Amino acid sequence: MGSSKRRLAVVAIFIILLASGSFFLFSLLRLPVHMRLLAGQEQLLQALPLFTVKDLTGSKGILVKTDEGFTLRPRELGRVDLEWRFMDLIPLRQMVVDVVPQIYVRPGGQAVGILLTTRGLIVSRTFPVMGVDGREYHPARDAGILPGDIIEEIAGQPVRSIQHVAALVDGLGQSRQEIVLTVRREGKRLPVRIRPAVVDSGRGRNSAPRYMLGMVLEEPTAGVGTLTFYHPASGKYGALGHLITTPTSSPAFVDDGRIVRAQISEIRRGMRGSPGEKRGTFRSEHDAIGTIEKNTKFGIFGHLTANVPPSRWDREVPVALAADVRLGPAEILTVVDGEQVESFAVEIIKVNAQSRPDDKGIVLKVTDERLLNRTGGIIQGMSGSPILQNGALVGAVTHVFVNDPQRGYGIFAEWMLHEAGLWSQGSKTAQAPCTVQDTALAS
Repeated sequence: MGSSKRRLAVVAIFIILLASGSFFLFSLLRLPVHMRLLAGQEQLLQALPLFTVKDLTGSKGILVKTDEGFTLRPRELGRVDLEWRFMDLIPLRQMVVDVVPQIYVRPGGQAVGILLTTRGLIVSRTFPVMGVDGREYHPARDAGILPGDIIEEIAGQPVRSIQHVAALVDGLGQSRQEIVLTVRREGKRLPVRIRPAVVDSGRGRNSAPRYMLGMVLEEPTAGVGTLTFYHPASGKYGALGHLITTPTSSPAFVDDGRIVRAQISEIRRGMRGSPGEKRGTFRSEHDAIGTIEKNTKFGIFGHLTANVPPSRWDREVPVALAADVRLGPAEILTVVDGEQVESFAVEIIKVNAQSRPDDKGIVLKVTDERLLNRTGGIIQGMSGSPILQNGALVGAVTHVFVNDPQRGYGIFAEWMLHEAGLWSQGSKTAQAPCTVQDTALAS
């Protein structure tokens, strides 16, 4: 009987160790492969017995063994390569830790219009047209025109508007010759030859026919969004917090794009199952305040070319790392009327641990009665609205829950700063705050 009890005890201990090890391995696989820490910031790395962490960089004093595991205590900027091991022999996983300086930025909240290009019109889609002979023609498609192409010139003439294109095509079609379009696709200018289709004008038997290319054109605007932050020392900014896409849901190629000052003129309240939106007005590139140089899943980024409209929150604040975002009260900055930036109370109700940069890291809920009464919650056009917590920039609003407009997603500010290239500026961004003079997009 004693031998059986001993065997059962051994089996129980083995099962406990196996379960503990499996849990640790699962937790290990969820650890980020890349982590950022501020110089002087400590980070605990929990480890079970028989599991160790090896500093492959050979830095002294960075990795300290404690009762709870291992603690990172970086003192200098730079990169640290770590490796998790079993029994200090079998390598399991590697991790890169970048020790970065504290970055200060100015939070935005200003409404901005998005111009994808300052030249030409964007092809939304191609379609068939019915010729006067009763046959179906596909002029644009057969010529190789694709959705997302930018039509810059027709027969050497720069296009100015959709009406201008219609007039040019109709006039040139009288010659019954091919028309040469100058098309920009992924940064390259291409000549495209196209023969317009002759269609019935619909104005009676004796009226002259019309000429069509079989494509739907749109003005090169992606609507209204929100500026998230800007960095006075470098002039870099970030906005939107998500990707701008084409009508076919592919990433929009932004060439010579601009952000311009915008005014919010109307609010359509959000309701369950029907997202609301900000409706704004903005003029052309003459009101531009910045270039668009990158369109990524984390937002749009570029350099400021003019002063940002002032706001009460126009002061430098530190940027929190993703690991420092906490559940609890926060605020968002956004515009709901004209150009005035306002602060509204929200609650961060969930923080998603992300092993690599991704969107939707934060779940927030609007608690401010003023905003709920005005918009119903989060609406289109709020994309990029900065989220502040404990005086630091922690993220930006990106999406709304369609069935609950009071709640939405946010992206960590850390990922946006990385895309803006501010981490790569080294010790320049570690200086004390300085001063300078002076969600889906909404249409």
